[in-house]
Amino acid sequence: MLWTCLWLFNWICLLVGWLVFPAILFKIAVGAERFKASQDWLFAFLTEYTMKEDERAMLRTTKLELFSSLKDLKSADPELLKKKALNILEIGVGTGQNLEFYPPGSKLTCIDPNKSFEVYFRRECEQKAAHLDPNIRFVVERGESMPSVADGSVDVVVISLVLCSVPDLDQMFREIRRVLVPGGKFYFLEHSTHRPGTWRHWVQEAVTNCGLWPFLMDGCVLNKDPAPALENGGFSDLEHHTVMVVDNQMKPASATPKGVALLNPFCYGVATK
Repeated sequence: MLWTCLWLFNWICLLVGWLVFPAILFKIAVGAERFKASQDWLFAFLTEYTMKEDERAMLRTTKLELFSSLKDLKSADPELLKKKALNILEIGVGTGQNLEFYPPGSKLTCIDPNKSFEVYFRRECEQKAAHLDPNIRFVVERGESMPSVADGSVDVVVISLVLCSVPDLDQMFREIRRVLVPGGKFYFLEHSTHRPGTWRHWVQEAVTNCGLWPFLMDGCVLNKDPAPALENGGFSDLEHHTVMVVDNQMKPASATPKGVALLNPFCYGVATK
């Protein structure tokens, strides 16, 4: 059994090496800037055409639970308050998977460091954003630095499946607190990591540390638990839950997922400035 595992691991390492080696040569040939642009394009393309619908189905129940309280929030903007709408900032908007969950008439600003997502995002807006204020902004910035967003200017900040690729979570949380109005809400939904010592956790560690997953997924890592950083994020209040998503339904964190379940468990909740 031991030799079988070692043999399999050896072949996995060889495969990863052969996959990464051409990418290294390409980066040397075209330069770091063009390589990053190509990597961004690839990630946006893969998200739109191979992952979007699976993600939508997998997380719909969780998002319905998470965003159910948006309808009860009151905007700091008098005009939006009259319409029962909100001023929302979504960081790492990607293809726009959360548009349908926002209250009618809400203003939306979207931040994403990957400009290749905008064409897919605008396409999603045509189908899913008719109920929102039509002046939806898409700004190419990182969540750790958002000069386009004024201090205390948004009622709600939303992120989903973003923290896995953020190297400086403390700085990002500072920016989120900066742009929120007093008492503003921060909604989050993130994939976490399996319990250390389990074989699924080992797989998450392996595909992350070999570099293949971060390369294909634009910096995403699978072995980061966002909960400790959120708990120390400087928010006045924090409510969060960890669940396993099985057959597109939320289950207790102790539930057994199917297969490898790279993107399980999930951590979701709401923090208050």
